[in-house]
Amino acid sequence: MDTNEPPPRHELELLTEAEVAALLKICRWQLYKWRVAGVIPSFKTGWAVRFRASEVLAALERHRVS
Repeated sequence: MDTNEPPPRHELELLTEAEVAALLKICRWQLYKWRVAGVIPSFKTGWAVRFRASEVLAALERHRVS
């Protein structure tokens, strides 16, 4: 059994802007534009912006072209 596997992501896990941008392989400015346009839902607490991992993946599925 491989003990070096990362733990499974929790459905409610919150990601930072940098983590989501890296996951989607886009710049943080593009992520900001998508967030403001409502393409990707987010949470804002004070200055911090967080994204629910499951909602980011759902947003990608909604915008699938083919």
